[in-house]
Amino acid sequence: MVAHVVPVRRVLAIAATTLVAACVFTSLKVTPLRTAPGAAADSVESPVKAHLVDGATAVFPSGVIIRADSIRPRAGRGMLFDLTLRDSSLVDAIPLDRVAAMESYSTQANVAATLLVSAIGMTATFVGGTLLAVAIFGSCPTVYADTGGALALQAETFSYSIAPRLEMPDLDRLYVRADPSGRVVLEVRNEALETHYINSLELIEVRHRAGEEVVPDGRNQPVALGGFVPVSGIRDRTGADQSDVLARADGRAFHSRPEVVAEAVTGDLEDHLDITTPLPPGDSAALVLRMRNSLLNTVLLYDVLLGGRGAQALDWIGRDLDSVGAMLQVAQWYASRMGMRVSVWERGAWRPAGRVPDTGPIAWREVAALVPVPRGQDSLRVRLSFVADNWRIDQVRVASAVRRPEQRRLMPEAVTAQDGRSDTAALAAVRTADDRYLTTGPGQHFTVTWEAGPASPSESRSFLLASRGYYVEWIRQAWLRHAAETPPGPPNDALLRRALAGWREQQPDFERRFEATRIPVR
Repeated sequence: MVAHVVPVRRVLAIAATTLVAACVFTSLKVTPLRTAPGAAADSVESPVKAHLVDGATAVFPSGVIIRADSIRPRAGRGMLFDLTLRDSSLVDAIPLDRVAAMESYSTQANVAATLLVSAIGMTATFVGGTLLAVAIFGSCPTVYADTGGALALQAETFSYSIAPRLEMPDLDRLYVRADPSGRVVLEVRNEALETHYINSLELIEVRHRAGEEVVPDGRNQPVALGGFVPVSGIRDRTGADQSDVLARADGRAFHSRPEVVAEAVTGDLEDHLDITTPLPPGDSAALVLRMRNSLLNTVLLYDVLLGGRGAQALDWIGRDLDSVGAMLQVAQWYASRMGMRVSVWERGAWRPAGRVPDTGPIAWREVAALVPVPRGQDSLRVRLSFVADNWRIDQVRVASAVRRPEQRRLMPEAVTAQDGRSDTAALAAVRTADDRYLTTGPGQHFTVTWEAGPASPSESRSFLLASRGYYVEWIRQAWLRHAAETPPGPPNDALLRRALAGWREQQPDFERRFEATRIPVR
């Protein structure tokens, strides 16, 4: 684990909050790859690291020439490092079959440091030389805590910061308590074929009244909730009663019915849930949703937007999305289709009341959707609209008491590397949001400690994790070899229907493979 400086270019917040959920590779610029023997070569202009199936890493500071059977440096020679990074040699060509994945790196970053974090702790992933080639698990940084003798998953952070331009803050509720000395300790893991660039990690302490719950809202601000009222009924688009499925946080989650998914492939893309509850007494209420995304977004990204473009996917990410105009085109489509739209029934019509962004497919997340309470009617009716089968919703509750609590932001006091040593450079990198980043590679993990102090006997307190950063996806060899099928330009409904059709066909196997290819950290 090494901290190093990587300047980050900011872009409009709308693009950061609405782009495709899942992990995307950035910054390689390449023309379409031709796989026929003897075909013309393709030029990758950016500095590249090639991760090989035996664990070695090759660095090409001037980019590469991609041929049907090999990759070669565009200028000069590359440098080949073994798995331990102790031995290196110059290299003129590497067989393409030996390349498991590639990623770009910034020439402004320390190359040795970037290499180091990409390789340390990864020995287990190369057993058999196959995991890199088939891995589809993508989770962004995952966060664990000891909740009673075992580490339990708490959150997946900044799930939509899929490129440097899209760096943004994230806020996740934690189910942890401080230890008797007042410390809160979390383990942060990289369990995917990604490079994570973590800018800051802050602990948010909220002291609140007994009986209140504190969760983030759709804008990543904590809200204190109370006065939970019974839900009269919940029905999906087909009219089926989902009240029992959504009454408890038990993992027995709602998903779109097969006939709704089948129709979405050719017809109406959306499903919805209609939630009815007795009219709360105040002017506003909150739907508290415990949910996570399905893997539909991952199929859309991997099979259609990346795999479907072949090598052109690298240009789409590295060049097209580097343009604010093109990025906003993607963002506007994504905001109009993905996530969850919230409407309230008032005066005989559904009126927009907000939007909840996608959350990622790994960790259950609780989010409060704040809604106005219309007067002059006997019940509150809220509709959640979303692309068919994009969500797994475990529980829906309604809180009638909503307030903005005071919060205390705590910077970390220690970062401990996976070898047990204190890492002061890593600590400096994550204490504040600046141009310093803690960079981790697949299979790495570290722990962060905050000093929260003793709890007040007269108050309850909850903790949330405020994180900021971004990550880049490792582009697999298979994606580079894939013939281009997806046309240039931003995503559209036709591509979403293609993803839905693929998701419908491969769902059980895809879910199994997704979890099976999680990169081990120990």
